[in-house]
Amino acid sequence: LYTPEAFAAAIRPPARTAPRTALVSIEQTTSFSGGSVWALADMRAIRDIARAHGLKAHIDGARLLNAVAATGIAAKDYAQGFDSVWLDLSKGLGCPVGAVLCGSRDFVVEAWRWKYRLGGAMRQSGVVAAAGLYALDHHVAKLSTDNAHIRLIHDAIADAPGLSFDPSAGQSNILCFGVSGLGVTAPAFAEACLAHDVRIRAIGSQIRVTTHLDVDRAGAERAAEVIRAVAEAFAERRAAPVR
Repeated sequence: LYTPEAFAAAIRPPARTAPRTALVSIEQTTSFSGGSVWALADMRAIRDIARAHGLKAHIDGARLLNAVAATGIAAKDYAQGFDSVWLDLSKGLGCPVGAVLCGSRDFVVEAWRWKYRLGGAMRQSGVVAAAGLYALDHHVAKLSTDNAHIRLIHDAIADAPGLSFDPSAGQSNILCFGVSGLGVTAPAFAEACLAHDVRIRAIGSQIRVTTHLDVDRAGAERAAEVIRAVAEAFAERRAAPVR
């Protein structure tokens, strides 16, 4: 996440010898900030600053509908006034592949041209589109369950030894936390969880946990149990006296 003020300060002043700032992108929800949900007021402030400077404004909506599920704010309200929006069908919505790029009619026509220029043709893609339509009709309402499963995991491990969380953690279907307090690396922590058949992702010094359509409540509870047990085991090992 960044503030409207930080965005305004990052816009390059016109110069012959420097690249021009052309576009701002907002990822809703965030990935590496642990699924944090952008406030609508901040998104609109950034959009308005972009307009005032003649810039394009884009929403990377890979998990936009998870934000909708978390806040009750409609996707069209988040997207209002932005030049383009990307909506992923293959994350929380559960499709095997696919996404949607939205914008004005002229923008979409130009996007199609660039798609073909870059070799983006896909034959017999109707079956992919059918999966996307099914997901939009049947899976959107289930995203609130994914968000609830992350809150379940967060609440179960929030006081586990050695784990550190951002105050905003657990807003949607992603949970990030640090493990440096255990004296181990994130990859080592992830490997220890995988040994108990719970797959989480190490990204730099953080762990990222993601819930989705194929994770039920029992799976979320099992993940929380393993993460907590692994944290406790590493904490005990660190506290043990050296002989």
